[in-house]
Amino acid sequence: MWQGFIRLLSCVFVALLCLGSGASAGAGSAISSDGRYQVFIKPLVKGAADGTGAEAIVLVDKNTGTERQLLVSRFDDDYKQNLTNLDTPLFSLDGGFVYVTSNDASPYRSAVHQINLRTGKARFVTTGTALSVIRTGPYRGFLMIQRHKQARPPENGTINPVFVVRPDGMLEFLVPGSENEYGELAVAPWLAKRGWHAW
Repeated sequence: MWQGFIRLLSCVFVALLCLGSGASAGAGSAISSDGRYQVFIKPLVKGAADGTGAEAIVLVDKNTGTERQLLVSRFDDDYKQNLTNLDTPLFSLDGGFVYVTSNDASPYRSAVHQINLRTGKARFVTTGTALSVIRTGPYRGFLMIQRHKQARPPENGTINPVFVVRPDGMLEFLVPGSENEYGELAVAPWLAKRGWHAW
């Protein structure tokens, strides 16, 4: 329940950052920076109990009105290969890729994948949930990733820090002030202070 609430809050803050940009289209879809393409997660009627075949990632060309299925969900015991319970698609800075988060039964095993829009091939990037792609500043093109972690002793419970991560999955740094239960709340002030934008 808390993970869903945290994800909702993060989507609200990301949406606030994107007001006026025309790039935000809700948690289940995204619009490319040039406005031409939209990608969305489409539920499918026939799917297995493990999530295989239950949803698809679809790319729409708004100029031509054509629609192409990029990927159909498929379960794997290896969370790095698992592509079920998909969430929060995000266009890469150059528009050639879409990042998407997959989730399995454990909140500690969410993973971010990069999907090639030309080939439909998916590649594991890093663990966690993708919040946004940084669009301006020295880290433009980098991802903002939230991870669900156990708090360090003597603290109890869990924390949800946010990290800046390179497109190849290498972690750059922790967003200052985000190492707590509601780490996503630190993102908007951190970006605003520097005049950077992310969506």
